[in-house]
Amino acid sequence: MTTRIAVRDAAVLIAILLVGVALLGLAVHAGNVLAIDTTVAPSVMAWYPPGATSLFDTLGSLPVFGAVMLLGVGAALVSGRQAISASFALGLCGEIATTLVKLLVDRPRPPAGVGIDAFLTTASYPSGHTVRAILMGGLIAAAFAWEGRSRVARVAAALAGLAFATLVGLARIASGQHWPSDVIGGLLLGGAWLTICLVAADRLELRRGPPRPMVE
Repeated sequence: MTTRIAVRDAAVLIAILLVGVALLGLAVHAGNVLAIDTTVAPSVMAWYPPGATSLFDTLGSLPVFGAVMLLGVGAALVSGRQAISASFALGLCGEIATTLVKLLVDRPRPPAGVGIDAFLTTASYPSGHTVRAILMGGLIAAAFAWEGRSRVARVAAALAGLAFATLVGLARIASGQHWPSDVIGGLLLGGAWLTICLVAADRLELRRGPPRPMVE
């Protein structure tokens, strides 16, 4: 990972995203329903394909997330990319951040929410599936498209990761498991945690320095 992320810029971005998470959490605390929830959710449920709902619900589930993160840790270690491995390990801890916010906000699920896939709490805000999707998409993009790639490739990888997270978020709305504001909160929290992961990996790589030349 050779992006050389500016820590100050990253800190500002993380702060903005977390403030967004907090403000939205206050707005939906203890069951408040926003206008966006009642207007957007029916539309998404009407047009989002059932097959896509099932697929992306599964891809954002906790077992899939855990498997992808652990596979990323192992694959990066085997290939000698310790910084990337550390980013996947830290990404796995995003589940803890999501759970803490859920416990603090304690928002009930929508009326259609059944069969909840959750860690410690079934609270609705933020969408854990969306946080996981941001982390999976972002870290995979960083692992495969950042180092030695062109700006176009990096932008394409970032857009692909965002598209994946959006599709997972829409699936959560279409399945009735989350309000749209839960998904927005998941995008914000996932973005903040992903930034933390990428900055940590970048700093670790800087500390390791450039690779030593091979001696024949």
